[in-house]
Amino acid sequence: MFHTLFYEPIYNLLVVVLTVVPLHDIGTAIVIVTLIVKFFLLPLNLSALRTQYAMKRLEPEMNKIKELQKTKPQEASKMMIEMYKREKVNPFASLFTVILQIPIFFALYFVFSKGLQADPLSLYSFVSFPETLHTLAFGLFDVTEKGNIVIAVLTGFSSYALARRQTVDMGTKKGSDEQTFQDQFMKSMKIQLLYILPVIIGASAFALPSALGLYWLVSNVIGYLQDVYMKHVTAHLHPDKIKHA
Repeated sequence: MFHTLFYEPIYNLLVVVLTVVPLHDIGTAIVIVTLIVKFFLLPLNLSALRTQYAMKRLEPEMNKIKELQKTKPQEASKMMIEMYKREKVNPFASLFTVILQIPIFFALYFVFSKGLQADPLSLYSFVSFPETLHTLAFGLFDVTEKGNIVIAVLTGFSSYALARRQTVDMGTKKGSDEQTFQDQFMKSMKIQLLYILPVIIGASAFALPSALGLYWLVSNVIGYLQDVYMKHVTAHLHPDKIKHA
């Protein structure tokens, strides 16, 4: 099922793009494929970002419901569900996006782990593999090789920049010196997202074929721009609730 639903579509999409880009540049093809993938994931990504900022805007109301949960848990749960319905918020939107991107990433890994070779069994009947294939991206680096320090650093830094933007208010509670378990948990998660995860991503980009690092890098840049757009839109809708970037 994975091969049919993810590997074959990604493989054939890459081959098609590769045949039409100037000079059959593999780097340009990867960037275009990333843009296409992100375009199809755009509704989910925007929904996740919309949920993120909606949750931030609804935080005062959520805190009141959480206080009620200590004494009336059933009533509090009902109020929370009603609030989600009223505001059209899906708290699992971000999870769906992450889960869907995992098999796409693995599909790319299997494509490039073989050195991007012609695979007749996976190639669609209407797709032709290029007669000549160069794995040198932008004339600078081989996308099938591992250990590209520049791509690894850029991927790690872009992951940090994206995480920093998305966690700017995470774990900060104003107007109170008392920290609950949830506040401490959110603060710990913020530290992991900001400092640990980017290092892991950068190290992974170094250890894997550089094509994956390039895909990750472009995805991060697009994700950052999407976040800028969504925050801009949300700030106009609720200027008193959202801080300026």
